[in-house]
Amino acid sequence: MTLFYDANIQAKTQEFVFSREESKHLAKVLRKTSGELITVTNGKGLEWNGKLLLVTPSKTTAKLLDATQHNASKNQIHLAIAPTKNNNRMEWMLEKLTELGIASITPIKCDHSERKLVKTERFEKIIIAGLKQSQQFFLPQINELVSFSEFINKIKFDQTFIAHCESLPKEKLLNLPLSGVESCLMIGPEGDFSSTEIASALQKNIIPVSLGQQRYRTETAGLLGCHTLFIKQQQYTNA
Repeated sequence: MTLFYDANIQAKTQEFVFSREESKHLAKVLRKTSGELITVTNGKGLEWNGKLLLVTPSKTTAKLLDATQHNASKNQIHLAIAPTKNNNRMEWMLEKLTELGIASITPIKCDHSERKLVKTERFEKIIIAGLKQSQQFFLPQINELVSFSEFINKIKFDQTFIAHCESLPKEKLLNLPLSGVESCLMIGPEGDFSSTEIASALQKNIIPVSLGQQRYRTETAGLLGCHTLFIKQQQYTNA
């Protein structure tokens, strides 16, 4: 299956016109021809299957064959993470988390953050590419950068975990039972969360966790922690 993305396509769309950029890609790179089958998603669960009618570098169109609206999984993983100083590492993590099927990612500005601005438009391009590569129909939500305090004051998940490196009581994330279907993991910057931030999180009943004895880079911790939650949610669902 060759999957394409367009935020505006609907199940009732009878004839779809690809953007000029996608048309060029279809004609010049993929070398598609009229009569071939393609699939388009809006990132909200839609699987729109069509047949190519016209393929040129400037304009490509497809006719609807059938459309399916998939239901989102009730088990959702969310990540709140301080953006890495090296933007390439953040983008790598976003791509991999999209492939895993994460629900949302919120960049958070912390006391020790080195990067205090992010380009969400660039992040959106990364996750769209990851969506198409992994052939999924749900696009993760990329939220705007918010402060640590703003984030913890608005959380509404069944469980929220904060991974930190301080010598305070905490359990391994791998060993903790899950309750509910909406789980969120908070990962700090290269310098970790500050003591003040950790104390504030604990006052909000956010659960302190360890990802293991090693000290991981921010993007590695984000990917490892979310993968652990995915495994635990599967166990929770099958229990």
